[in-house]
Amino acid sequence: KPDVYTGSDVAPEDPSSRTRAALNMMRDWQPIAICDGGTAAFRRNAETICPREPREDDDAYNRRIFHAVMPPFLQRLVAQAAGTILRKGIHIESEDEFWSDWQNDCTGDGTPLNEFARKVLVDALMWGHTAVLVDYSNTGGPRTLRDERANPRKPYLVPIHAQQIRGWRTEGNRRQSDLTQIRYAELVSEPDGRFGESVVEQIRVLEPGKWEIWRSSIDETITNGKWELKSSGTTSLDRVPVVGIYSNRLGTLMSKPPLLEVANLNLTYCQRFTDYMHCIHVGAQPILTLKGFDPDGNNDLGLSVNTAILLPPEGDCSYVQPTSSAYESQLKCLQTLEDQISHLGISSLARQNLTNAAADAKRLDRIDSDSIMSIISQDLVRAITEIVQLAAEYTGREAPEVTLSADYESKLLDGNQITAMLQLQMQNQISQKLLLSILKEGEIIPNWVDVDEEIALTKDEIEEQFEMDMEHQEEQMEMVADNTPDPVAGGAASGKAAEGGTKGSQTIPTPMRPGKHK
Repeated sequence: KPDVYTGSDVAPEDPSSRTRAALNMMRDWQPIAICDGGTAAFRRNAETICPREPREDDDAYNRRIFHAVMPPFLQRLVAQAAGTILRKGIHIESEDEFWSDWQNDCTGDGTPLNEFARKVLVDALMWGHTAVLVDYSNTGGPRTLRDERANPRKPYLVPIHAQQIRGWRTEGNRRQSDLTQIRYAELVSEPDGRFGESVVEQIRVLEPGKWEIWRSSIDETITNGKWELKSSGTTSLDRVPVVGIYSNRLGTLMSKPPLLEVANLNLTYCQRFTDYMHCIHVGAQPILTLKGFDPDGNNDLGLSVNTAILLPPEGDCSYVQPTSSAYESQLKCLQTLEDQISHLGISSLARQNLTNAAADAKRLDRIDSDSIMSIISQDLVRAITEIVQLAAEYTGREAPEVTLSADYESKLLDGNQITAMLQLQMQNQISQKLLLSILKEGEIIPNWVDVDEEIALTKDEIEEQFEMDMEHQEEQMEMVADNTPDPVAGGAASGKAAEGGTKGSQTIPTPMRPGKHK
């Protein structure tokens, strides 16, 4: 039975209150938050992650934590997985130029759709899910057709982090159903004076066809004691314009981080790395021990390569330092943790296998890779499709088709394979179209190249080159004809000229039209 939150409910009229589902997910988010926060987050939580040793004072503990860092294993694995899924980008197929322009700027600040999708996918892989608000600018009054043409409005996307969401409701209060309400916190920066600013926390409440904004209040007469309704309004949609993106879905806006165990291993690695760095810092400095040394004598102890220590006959001097095996065992432990993190990461499943493994093993690795990546990519396509449909409802346009390539493994061709393909095409064993398609699939030719258009352009260039060769040959034939003597003139000069013309003449080949020979 899972450990769930059973605490008392907060004020039912408080818009900032968290639901039990949100509180339960926060427990799994703690390791993710520390890994995502990096070294700064680790040092803020050092007392919990790296407890003090027995009788370790503040100076020694702070010195030990100062040498610690949080390796970015989790962030790199998530970035690689997101890059693998979006390796060939999201394609929106529509003849309407509006969607092409919207794809190049889907947030209103110049962010392309592919870049925005990568950011929200990273959040979904890191935290288990994330959400996107599809909003539409409000002009504050009626607009004419001239206004719309002069300054056209476009729907824009706003990311909503999983930790921002305070609560939600679904149709029929079912675990997986459409949203009927969502509440999330956001920070808003407002001008304060001529140069200053004030950051205000507010709660945005979205319901079908309407929205509300609640701000912090100091008025003690307010029923919830903290929040008051600042503004509200209506929308043209009959549903909540928020779309969830999941990597490990448990329900509507509920998930579990798929890389939670990787985050725990990342924290374990940080603990062991802290001990290792502290051992190097302390153990690398050997301790000098003196036997029979008189500390009350007049001899000053100064150590260097040019000095010696004078001791009585019964005295002794030696250095105490740990053996090298102590460091090797700690280093081996760190390497083992690195291997475990690598094998548990999603990117390790998507990595191309170039070793001499058996064919069945490679096939199984590819099946595992596709099964995980396909689930995540299919949900991403579903989310982007819903986002585009909401944007289409705002503007009254037809929603375009959204596609995402399911090829997660690089098929880069090497030089030998390219040479073999070229030889087959030169021997007329394969067509030019097939050759270009293979080179495009092997990522030798850019993905944006149209094979049919490239073949047509090549054919036009060949025809143009043929016409230029024909004109050149005709000019050469005219020059030869002008230098040939007239046989009617006769005489010795004519004979010598004819003889010279014969010796100086050459056979001029006639160019063949393209496609008439092999």
